[in-house]
Amino acid sequence: MESVMMPGWVRPADSSVLRLAATAARDNFAQTVNGVASGDNHVILSQDGKDVAAIIHIEEFWLLERSIEQLEDEMDLEAIRAAREETASIPAIKLAELKKELGL
Repeated sequence: MESVMMPGWVRPADSSVLRLAATAARDNFAQTVNGVASGDNHVILSQDGKDVAAIIHIEEFWLLERSIEQLEDEMDLEAIRAAREETASIPAIKLAELKKELGL
């Protein structure tokens, strides 16, 4: 299916993403949503010449959401590993000894 260009739409030469002024998206909301829902378009909304938001298909959104969660989990694991390495040479103290040392 070929994308229908509406007033206000700009497709960069090197991209399949459409840029649309937020006001044009508002004026053509149904067409904008239908283009994204059909998988024909990805839309970047701009306001005052600045990119401010994106509209993507819901399946892509959930894929991105899962990918972000996995990346965050990997980053957390790496931080845990680094902390373990950093503290590996520090001798462990039993809780009873720590309490005694602290006068508790």
